[in-house]
Amino acid sequence: MSFYFNTNNSINPTDALTQLVQMFKQSEGSKLVKPVEMRKNLIQTKISIFQDLKTKLNSLLTIVKDLSLPGVNSKFQVKTADVSNPSVLSVVAEPYATQSTHTIFVQQLAKEDSVLSSRFSNNGIEILTAVGEGTKTIRIIVNDVSTDVNITISSGDTNEMILSKIASGINSKVSDVNATVIRDTNSSTRLVVKSKNTGSQYAIFLSDVSGNLLESIGLGANVISTRSSSTDVNGGYLYSDVNLLDAKIVVNGISITRGSNRINDIIPGLTIEIKQVQNANDTPISVAVKIDSAKVRESIDSFVKAYNDLVKFINDKTRTTTDGARSILSGDHMLARLKTDLRLKVSGTVSSGTLNFLSDIGIKVNSDGTLTISDATKLDRLISTDISQVEALFNSLDGIAVRLRDFINPFVQIGGMIDQRVNFEKEQTRYIDEKIKSLNGLIDQRAESLRRQFAQLLSLYNAFVRQQAMIQQLTQVLVI
Repeated sequence: MSFYFNTNNSINPTDALTQLVQMFKQSEGSKLVKPVEMRKNLIQTKISIFQDLKTKLNSLLTIVKDLSLPGVNSKFQVKTADVSNPSVLSVVAEPYATQSTHTIFVQQLAKEDSVLSSRFSNNGIEILTAVGEGTKTIRIIVNDVSTDVNITISSGDTNEMILSKIASGINSKVSDVNATVIRDTNSSTRLVVKSKNTGSQYAIFLSDVSGNLLESIGLGANVISTRSSSTDVNGGYLYSDVNLLDAKIVVNGISITRGSNRINDIIPGLTIEIKQVQNANDTPISVAVKIDSAKVRESIDSFVKAYNDLVKFINDKTRTTTDGARSILSGDHMLARLKTDLRLKVSGTVSSGTLNFLSDIGIKVNSDGTLTISDATKLDRLISTDISQVEALFNSLDGIAVRLRDFINPFVQIGGMIDQRVNFEKEQTRYIDEKIKSLNGLIDQRAESLRRQFAQLLSLYNAFVRQQAMIQQLTQVLVI
């Protein structure tokens, strides 16, 4: 590196030194540090690629794990239930449900039990007059659980105030019912006690323990014991017969009674939700339980997509163009092996069943390693008519999903092949960081040495300038 000073101009020593040292450091940095930093950037790009690769492998692994499940958890045994009239009932089928047909006739819906007090004027004091002041105790039995509730009546309490106290007391002590005060007209009020659950199991029974509070609001012992019906003004039950609280259906000719409109214990694997009572002359609802072909196809489509996403990613990161340009991981042994083995796993023969290749169900392995559903009609037909063989192609002992699951797992598990590769590359970046630090230190040392040499040079130069000026002055004196 050479530098030229214009001797006709005065030089600021500090500025000159700073400029010269900076130029030296930039020049040396470009030659020594920049190539190492470029190598570090390349390694960091590789690390990012391997992390993305792991994400794509995990996405495929999640899908093939599901597709490899056998038995009742199999994605190929997903069931659906076709219902002839969904407004009357719906059916959810579990994978273990048997493919079958059923008839269901809905005779009665399950209901929550409800007890209503008599009607009282809001501001009247009929209840206070009948029971007097003091603490009254009532008992509520629901689902075989008996709970006593204390209600304190005070002087001046109106009918509405007392009914509100009863509701508040019940709600604070009894978990299976809701008590509400309702103004049925602008000037009148009623108490409603309603079970939170349907069915006769949750029927409500009330009684006075101390005092006559229930008797005074129209819910005396005779009304409760006979389940007398309520009217617009008198207290009683909304449903006079406890049997009206249960759901009643006829399944395949057999009468069934349950306490809920959601029934899951009649036919294994089926949950029936009844919504509407049928008329006596209505046709029973038909239910057909079958393989959910759409769900199975969706699972296979997801597999093809995830597999192709992975293969296309590998192809992109390892390709060499026609003009010789190479991708960042072109020639990488691990990725080359991964791509080759993936192809072998999906193209190899499956020994179980009558369908031995993906091509047997209309899926083609392309020249670039990706998959294409080349015959969707064939695939859909086999799903509908021969699901057990389609299933075996994927989840038998040497099925395609099982192979891929076992192959991918060592790559993506904690401490697996990709983690090891990433850790190796990270170790390389740490080594490079140390090297960059060392090179920068060396450049700083050499710059400091040159700074001292430049300082000495500038000092000599300035002395020369001063001597030259003195000589010029002496010459001018002698000439005179």
